[in-house]
Amino acid sequence: MSKKILLVALAMVLFPAVTAFAGMGYTMKCGNCGYSSAVNIGGGRMFDQITGFCVDSMKFVYVQWKRGEKKPAPVAQVWDSASGKKIDLYKCPNCPKPLMPLQATQADIEGPGFNSCPKCGKQTFQVDKSKGIVAYD
Repeated sequence: MSKKILLVALAMVLFPAVTAFAGMGYTMKCGNCGYSSAVNIGGGRMFDQITGFCVDSMKFVYVQWKRGEKKPAPVAQVWDSASGKKIDLYKCPNCPKPLMPLQATQADIEGPGFNSCPKCGKQTFQVDKSKGIVAYD
């Protein structure tokens, strides 16, 4: 009987680890201005990434590096008065300007952890449920 309990307990511990994903892909759409874009949050098995928004190109962009390698060095740092945190800025892959990583809560199956539209600034940027959500590793 104790072997069965041990096997069930082991399955309960391992099952969430097997089903966990490193990254999520969302199609987002603003209910106010209609801006729509794909957004990927988190890295994969072979890479990690920082997601940001390039204001010049009006696109979400990604600073990526291979897992196990050192994270790219920030080019600058700013202080966020709302949270009191210092935020590292990175070189934007689309332009020479600095890129601030998204300041979001935990991404999950419901959404990427933020709801402010990068185009109009309203808090009406939501997951487009008709497009689906992609989990990747």
